[in-house]
Amino acid sequence: MKEGYHQTQFVTGLEGASSPDHFFIITAHNPFGEVAPDEKNDEKNALLLEAIQASKWRCFPITGQCEDHAEAGFGVVCSRAEAIALGKQFRQDAIYEICDDQVVLVDCQETEADEMVGTWSKLQAPTL
Repeated sequence: MKEGYHQTQFVTGLEGASSPDHFFIITAHNPFGEVAPDEKNDEKNALLLEAIQASKWRCFPITGQCEDHAEAGFGVVCSRAEAIALGKQFRQDAIYEICDDQVVLVDCQETEADEMVGTWSKLQAPTL
């Protein structure tokens, strides 16, 4: 999977609350890695939020960032199968799974093996 996925840090919108022990990070930005205009990314992320809320999964805002690039998304508490299906629905190459402080990159097409990225405690960025 793309090297940039391994250099991402995350800013959460938990406002002082701790993150769940197990959740997934999903965005609808830049489907299949194709850069889309901000307005289109915002529109797709709004649809993603609607899908998450319709499923009644717990979620919270998360922005993934690396170097000069950032993508808004959501931390979602759901099953792995549900998270992959959501990633596929919003045309994502990959999503992140966070479990017991481990951050794992998960291929939405399920053709590549999971890849360890690092620890959640170290990949949380202080600010945007």
